[in-house]
Amino acid sequence: MWNSIATIKERSVPSPSRQLADVTRTEVCIEDLGMEFDGYTIVALADFHHRPSMGDLRWLRHAVDMANGTMPDVVALLGDYGSSFKRAPSLSQRWYRDTMTAMTPELCRLRARDGIIGLLGNHDYYTGAGSVCAWLTSIGAEVLVNRPLHVRRSSSLLRIAGQDDAKEGDAHPSAGCELTERTPTVALSHNPDGLLGLDPRLRVDVMLAGHTHGGQIVIPGYGAPITMSRMCSRHSASGWIPNPRAPLYVSRGLGEQLPLPIRINCKPEIVVLRLRSAGQQPA
Repeated sequence: MWNSIATIKERSVPSPSRQLADVTRTEVCIEDLGMEFDGYTIVALADFHHRPSMGDLRWLRHAVDMANGTMPDVVALLGDYGSSFKRAPSLSQRWYRDTMTAMTPELCRLRARDGIIGLLGNHDYYTGAGSVCAWLTSIGAEVLVNRPLHVRRSSSLLRIAGQDDAKEGDAHPSAGCELTERTPTVALSHNPDGLLGLDPRLRVDVMLAGHTHGGQIVIPGYGAPITMSRMCSRHSASGWIPNPRAPLYVSRGLGEQLPLPIRINCKPEIVVLRLRSAGQQPA
C-alpha cells in the first residue's frame, strides 16, 4: 500500500500542429524500498500515434528533451507508436513503417541510467507485433512483454514488470514474474485494465499505464465521454485512478488516434514518477 502521493504539473507552450506535452511530476512512497532507490525516476511516454501525414515532429523532440532533462533512471515507452486500424492491416503496416522510420532519430536520443523499456499496445498488434518489437530493439529499448527487469543498487533490488497488452496481447496474470518474490515492484502496462487481470498474489507497488488518452475530449462538469477502459470512469480518465488493487497512474499520452485526432481540455502528458523510500516526504 502506498503512503503518500504528490503531483506537480508544468505547462508548456503549444505547438501549431500538435500540442506540446505537459510534464506531470508525481511521487509514490513504497514501504520497504531500499534507500538506494529513494528518488528513482521513471519517465513514461505513452500513445504516440504518429501518422506519416503529420510530418512535423516538434512534439516528439520536445518530449525527448523533457524526458532527458529529468535525468531519468528509466524511460518507459508504453505502446501505440503509430496510427493503425484493426480492419486495415495492409494500410496500417505501411503507415507504421513510415512512422517508425520518422520517429527513430528522435527516440534514439533518449538517455536513461538503466535504459529504455518498450511495451506493446493494441495498435502495435494491428500492424504486427513482431515488427514493432524489432524496431524497439533497434532503437535501444528492452522490450518487456510479460517479462520483468531487475535493477540492483548495492544490496537493494527493484523489479520493473512489463505486461503485454490487455486487449490484443496475452496479458499474463503474473506478467512473467515470480509470484512469491517480495521485491518492490513497478508494473508497466499499455492498458490500465491490465491491472484487473494480475494475480492477487503478485506484489505490485505502483502501475503506470496509458491507452485512454485521458479521454481526448473532456467536457467540463461531465468528464470524458470515452475512456476505452473499465478501470477509468468519465471522471477519472487519467491521473491517479482509485482502485483497491494498487496505485495506478494513467497517462494522457502524447498523441491522438483517428478518426478524431483532436484534444479538448485534455493536453498531452509526459509522466515523471519518482519513487520514495519510507520515511521520506514528497518534495
